[in-house]
Amino acid sequence: MGLTCASNTGQLLTTLAELLVSEVDVATTEPLHLFQEALEFFQRCLSLQEYQLTQSEEDANGGEEEVPEPNPPTEEPLDEGHWATVVEPVTKSTILDTLLAQVETLTAVCGLFSTRGGDDPGWVEQYYDNLIKERILFATEETSRQRDTALAKAKFRCALADAGFNTAKLDLPTYEREVSSAYEGFTDLQGDAQALCDRADAELVFNASIRKTLEHPENGFTPKDIATSNLMRWKHLTKALDSLTVASKLPDTRNLPRIHLGRGDCEMHRRSLGAAPLAYEVACKSAPTLLKNAEIFYRGTARLARGANTTEEEREASTKEAIVAGLSGDFSKLKEQVRVEQARVREVVEDMSEEGLLVADDLQNLGI
Repeated sequence: MGLTCASNTGQLLTTLAELLVSEVDVATTEPLHLFQEALEFFQRCLSLQEYQLTQSEEDANGGEEEVPEPNPPTEEPLDEGHWATVVEPVTKSTILDTLLAQVETLTAVCGLFSTRGGDDPGWVEQYYDNLIKERILFATEETSRQRDTALAKAKFRCALADAGFNTAKLDLPTYEREVSSAYEGFTDLQGDAQALCDRADAELVFNASIRKTLEHPENGFTPKDIATSNLMRWKHLTKALDSLTVASKLPDTRNLPRIHLGRGDCEMHRRSLGAAPLAYEVACKSAPTLLKNAEIFYRGTARLARGANTTEEEREASTKEAIVAGLSGDFSKLKEQVRVEQARVREVVEDMSEEGLLVADDLQNLGI
């Protein structure tokens, strides 16, 4: 199998597995098997690339013999019935592409463990250490793609820590240390919109994983445990909000509507910490301000989305704005949304409830 075919097959299998993960009725093992098969194709492609790079370097270093002058070009046109094939030489950057694709696949595998549980994800870390870690350092040398490598490694590190926490292989303090330090290697983090957004995503996943764990009373959390988790969640949600705020002001930032939507979600997450049984005092006192901030962010998102013709973000933000306004006592926008798209409103409310953006009292107050 050729290099391009092997690489494309690996990417296709990874994409298919990610689509299957989104289907709740698909058995856990099916996406995992596809991810593992994708890794095999990428590894096969990598081995061929490394061989070709070694061969080309040996040819370049051993060429002391006299090289004949090339024949002069002919003026004969190519037969219109044939195509010329240009074979690109393998470089360290080419190899890095394949390695980064493997890291992205491993990151997706970690997400599978985090959402659906399963066996010990330790084999993922072993795969990275044994087959990728040293190679990616080598491939990054003499390229200008250190940032690409740093982004992929940071995302993988956070995803691996999340998988470890959700499968009870990491305790909470260790998980927090991994997330907090994952992006420390960036020399210009405050000027890198993508890195800031990725870090915000990791902080939000951290919050979601703790929330999911607290939903199971059998885990035996004490009031002290809950207080500690409240403090951690507030801190990381605030860091996520700060990262998104900085990213929204950078000149090269893409998809501003999605970033401002995330800012609104951060405020709703922070507000939810004030509800029973968590009752985090700071969140309780700040609840009206947090609710107002969320409404402003959602309204701004809808406006930006309309200007960018991104219908999905506009509809989501408009519905969330109406819901938040209703929680503040203004039901006019929500009533209009329900009149026009009742099913849509119910869907957004259910999603917000499932994600922890709304609490039980909110659903009662909204009357939905």
